[in-house]
Amino acid sequence: MSAGPLSPRAMDFLFELSINNERPWFQEHKPEFEALLHRPFKELAEETLDIMSRRFPACGFGLHISRIYRDARRLFGRGPYHDHLWFSLQRADCRSQGPMLWFEFGLSGTSHGLGYWERSAQQAAAFRKKIDSDPKRFEELLLAVPDRERSRLWGDEYKRPKGHISSLIDPWYNRKQASIGYDDYFGDELFTDRLPLLLSESLSGLIPLYHYMMEAAGLELKE
Repeated sequence: MSAGPLSPRAMDFLFELSINNERPWFQEHKPEFEALLHRPFKELAEETLDIMSRRFPACGFGLHISRIYRDARRLFGRGPYHDHLWFSLQRADCRSQGPMLWFEFGLSGTSHGLGYWERSAQQAAAFRKKIDSDPKRFEELLLAVPDRERSRLWGDEYKRPKGHISSLIDPWYNRKQASIGYDDYFGDELFTDRLPLLLSESLSGLIPLYHYMMEAAGLELKE
């Protein structure tokens, strides 16, 4: 049986969790978590994976869904539960090094896009080398990003810039991490059963840039 789409009540639950972030409260309200968040979010992730896998079989996407539980080693005085969930589409053999597509749903809203979870200095250097080899190609890819005016770039910048190529490329070139995506993109359709298709359509527009990142990382697509 379908769990149905996410609903505004899921946001209400996350708000209540944020002010009652302790195990007894969560255990008491766990059936609500399962019905409002866990099952609908898991279904969204699996439907998105199914659509993207059929559209781009050569990408070999695997699915990773976050848990609501924080890492017990990294609480730093915070409660044991996150106020958001996320999932990523990423090839299983390069999760520690390659790019990923993601969607996040949380108390502060939603985001989705393309990037690295944690990019090493070696990966960043390889990315810059890729850009250096043909800056015009990378510019064309950036200009072709759908709804570019609504997108934003995430990632810490280097204290000392690595170089200057163009106003369009420099924000990518001079970041330790670089992810592109969209905040609160789906409006009223966020809470409808159209979300898996709409999300897949938006992520599909980032696939050319995903291929480029895979090339930069030396990760070939599977046939």
